[in-house]
Amino acid sequence: MEPLKAKMVLIVEGVLDDPRAAARAERLLAELRPESVEHVDDARLCEVLRDPEIVPRDRHGMYREIDPVVIFNRERLDETEEQYAARAEAYPCLAQKQIAGHDAFHWRHTGTAEHRRTSGWVCTPAWQLHTIVGCHYRCAYCSLGHYVNILMNMEEFVEALPALIDKHAPRQGLFQYDNVTDTVSFEPEYGGTKLLIDFFAGRPTQFLELYVGKSANVDFLLDYDHRGHTVCCWSLSGRTQSREFEWRSAPMEERIEASHKCEEAGYHVRHRFSPIIPVRNWREEISEMIELLFAACNPDVITFETLRYIKYEQLLTQFDPDLLDPEFLALMKADDRENVQSGEEIPIEFRREIYRFVIDELERVSPETPYALCRELRDTWDFFAEDFARHNQHPNRYVCNCGGYSHPGHELLRTTQAIG
Repeated sequence: MEPLKAKMVLIVEGVLDDPRAAARAERLLAELRPESVEHVDDARLCEVLRDPEIVPRDRHGMYREIDPVVIFNRERLDETEEQYAARAEAYPCLAQKQIAGHDAFHWRHTGTAEHRRTSGWVCTPAWQLHTIVGCHYRCAYCSLGHYVNILMNMEEFVEALPALIDKHAPRQGLFQYDNVTDTVSFEPEYGGTKLLIDFFAGRPTQFLELYVGKSANVDFLLDYDHRGHTVCCWSLSGRTQSREFEWRSAPMEERIEASHKCEEAGYHVRHRFSPIIPVRNWREEISEMIELLFAACNPDVITFETLRYIKYEQLLTQFDPDLLDPEFLALMKADDRENVQSGEEIPIEFRREIYRFVIDELERVSPETPYALCRELRDTWDFFAEDFARHNQHPNRYVCNCGGYSHPGHELLRTTQAIG
């Protein structure tokens, strides 16, 4: 497990009743070295989470040390919706379903017909797996370091997965795990990754996407018997961004080396350039990143998106402006649009300038590799329609990193590793 010191550990009632969860708690406690350990009910859990002095909600900013509150929680697989609703009414913090123990098998609605119609975004809906919310890393643009909610009854959850999949997603081919943390950072002590890799190794038509994210902690994975049914996915960024704005994460070179190791071990590998932050000399740094990546690896698809959910004033307070592209800062300062849709804070013309450069570099370095935009406007897909058409990609039928039907073997993917 990568180093992480907890401010406190809260153990939710019922967690230790399962001997397997209790053993997991013991392993993690030895690594987290908390200042205090407390056994809590719903009332006490919500009291801690509501206290901004204990659990702030702000972005990390640069180079900030944060010791999180860590919650050892459980998925309440036998609790009815009525029972959950009663708890959430009594304790409003449980409206966050992962805190309530009701979100390990999660429906991502972005990309549904209604979502596309109201937002204009192109995405693909899917069922996902969430067992940890919260992160080791302190990316300047993020706020996921203040608390970590960890599902402890993993064996019970995996035992329930066949019924959940058969009921909700029998035809879905790819299940992303996890996109609200870099799960491997907690391994191998956590043990959830191996349970899921073993589970999907036995599913003939279904695959796990393991979100490695910004981590390079993969050596524990290399001997697992995944049988070609696990995809490892990294969030990759250039030299300045990975070292300065994604503090405590693995630098660009280490992420690429970790990807190479996993590919050598037979895993399918994918990369998302996410989020792209326009640093000074961003073009040179993106070129370097793409060249280094394809010199070491053969990803079957690349996706990309720019920085989101942040405005000019926040750029000045959360980042060192001297490290950012002056043109980007000037555009953000001059932007006078009203009612900007959340996620579209960078003006569209500049986003397209970045995408144009990324696409041209991908075509130069690895023209056989398909690519897709991540959560972008249909208008932008149409703007680059000729580029996407070279790979038979279309906003109504495309492959990406985590789409529910973007599983290995899809005809639009670049063929990489064999499937067992």
